[in-house]
Amino acid sequence: MSGYDYSVAILGSGIAGSTLANILARHGHSVVLVDSGTHPRFALGESTIGETTYLLKLLAERFDVPELGHVSSFEGVRSHVTSACGVKRNFGFVYHRDGQVQNPEEVTQCSVSEFPNGPEMHMHRQDIDSYLFYSAVRYGAEPRQRTMVERVDFTADAATLTTRSGETIRVRYVVDASGRNSVLANQFALREEPCRFRTNSRTLFTHMVGVTPFDDVTTPSGQPSLWHQGTLHHIFDGGWLWVIPFDNHRKATNPLCSVGLNLDASRFPKEPGLTAEQEWAAYLDRFPSVARQFAGARPAWDWVSTGRTQYSSTRTVGDRWAMMSHAAGAIDALFSRGMANTMQVIYAFTPTLLAALADDDFSAERFGHIDTLNQTILDVNDKLVHGSYVSFRDFDLWRAWSKVWFLGWNMGIARIVGTYFGYLEKGDRALFDRLLDAPHLGTFCPDLPEFQPFFDSLSAVMVDVEAGRLTPAAAVERLAGLLGGADFLPAPLRLGDVLRRWHDGSFEAQRRMYEWGRTNSPTPLRRWYDYDLDELLTRTGGTPQPAVF
Repeated sequence: MSGYDYSVAILGSGIAGSTLANILARHGHSVVLVDSGTHPRFALGESTIGETTYLLKLLAERFDVPELGHVSSFEGVRSHVTSACGVKRNFGFVYHRDGQVQNPEEVTQCSVSEFPNGPEMHMHRQDIDSYLFYSAVRYGAEPRQRTMVERVDFTADAATLTTRSGETIRVRYVVDASGRNSVLANQFALREEPCRFRTNSRTLFTHMVGVTPFDDVTTPSGQPSLWHQGTLHHIFDGGWLWVIPFDNHRKATNPLCSVGLNLDASRFPKEPGLTAEQEWAAYLDRFPSVARQFAGARPAWDWVSTGRTQYSSTRTVGDRWAMMSHAAGAIDALFSRGMANTMQVIYAFTPTLLAALADDDFSAERFGHIDTLNQTILDVNDKLVHGSYVSFRDFDLWRAWSKVWFLGWNMGIARIVGTYFGYLEKGDRALFDRLLDAPHLGTFCPDLPEFQPFFDSLSAVMVDVEAGRLTPAAAVERLAGLLGGADFLPAPLRLGDVLRRWHDGSFEAQRRMYEWGRTNSPTPLRRWYDYDLDELLTRTGGTPQPAVF
């Protein structure tokens, strides 16, 4: 590698940068992992979903990096990384009205499948990120913590980083995984002004101690599992609050709970001179049932109050550089999709980068599909989250719109899980590439050309509500008609029953989806169900029973 200090420079050593560094270093490439900060450190993106964890499993298998597998399950993390993470058995949504005690009938919950790898988890990110960072270093990545990159100069044959101390580092390729304050976005003025997304929210967040389980301060709602054993969302007209406990199982060692208040910035703009603590107190004054949960809570970190959460970029790849998901743009923490989006981009990007390192073609054109993927993921998630903020004005509208989220979640995870289970059964490495063989990557159902126009029609209903052209009641009826009338959607999800409060993520529901996928799904989807579920059951010990934590 004459004339270069390293093959690849990765800017940012969070979960995205460290995941990629593990893979590259494991495959013998010289990597410098540059970060202005140090580990361990606070990071958001703490609640996993199946797309996140199964993509980590696929990355671990495809690139022979067992550490990625270690962080892909609650038990794997407990065995190999840390005891500081929480368990996640559900997505819980509790609806609140200003000045009123919460009505226990106004709730929804989606249980999370625990087959075959146990429940999802609440990641204590400082431990997870540190583990992956030091794993990359063990594989050979060169760490440069507390190193500020002032600029990156690109020529036809190299990229040269100049640090604040005046050091220069010459590399073949630059990956920007530095997040919102992206070095390359700032250098090339890539941020769109104004940001193109409809979602317009801001956030106050911290970690707290002494947060009471919501189950202890509210009337039972008959939901499938405890609110405290999942990611709890307190939703209200104009925003939502996340509650992500790390102390919610019997073997917990971490007393912290992640808390974040997200507000529609167009309705609740940031007030000059108002501190985050004052804004938090004002929020609790509005919602007495939430206030009961936080009566004994204290912040363990200083509150952080952001400006607008959303940002976007005109392009995310160029000659000899690319931006990972969170450097490219962001929407909102709702539905915990940030890490899943990151892993989806890494999964698509890494084979292309490895091929480029082999044949020395680092042109923007070669990586054009990554720009398309980045932008599509952001645009699709914007529509999902924007519709959610609109739906929060009316509980029935939220119930109906939540079926759109449930649909996207199920369609997105099916192809990833199918790839993983198929690989476990057959050992066929060609299945790894098949996951990228679809005409509409970045959408919730990349294989069906009719899906995205359908999803856009659902989003348009919420745009009409926001504009005053449609009442919430009329929107519920229209969503029910659309979801109930599309014959290519999974019948087991019962999407036309839009006022259902419980979304079934159990193993039994998973089997019904599997049977639909094998026999009744549209032909392009059937390859994702080409595995033997009964054989998988036998291999993993029979019909699963929820573990006790």
